[in-house]
Amino acid sequence: MATKTNLKTGDRVRVPWGLGELVGVVVDVYGPPAAPFALVDVPVHGASGEVLERTRVSYPASALEPVEGSDVPD
Repeated sequence: MATKTNLKTGDRVRVPWGLGELVGVVVDVYGPPAAPFALVDVPVHGASGEVLERTRVSYPASALEPVEGSDVPD
């Protein structure tokens, strides 16, 4: 399992989003090893829950929570 400081491309993570969180996919990890950042691909949902588009956002690795399992929605 990935840890907050051991993220790699392809890992699924929970990211803070507004008052809640989304599940996204890490597309890049960069920055100093002591304080890495992750570029994460996340879905943007419409009012009825459908995915309107996807966007990429950067987060400190310490703000992300690794996710395991295929039953977690995108």
